[in-house]
Amino acid sequence: MEDFQQQLAQFPIELRKAWSVGFVFVKEADHYWHFPARQWEDKQIQNYFLERFNQSSSFISYPELGLKQLVIKNRPELLIIIPYSPE
Repeated sequence: MEDFQQQLAQFPIELRKAWSVGFVFVKEADHYWHFPARQWEDKQIQNYFLERFNQSSSFISYPELGLKQLVIKNRPELLIIIPYSPE
């Protein structure tokens, strides 16, 4: 968890303030981007990145933060954050 919070701190404060359910936020090397994914299921998000990077992925949930991390095994330069409601 501490490592994850250190990774989160790499995101500019403006982006962290903008986190909201229905969006996916990505840090790719030194480039930050996000896109809307309203009402997407986890599988749809995984498929998006599978098509983009041709790599499978898995989620790690942080319900106390209301965030999920999508991890693509062979792409360590990617930090993919998905805000969600842990209800």
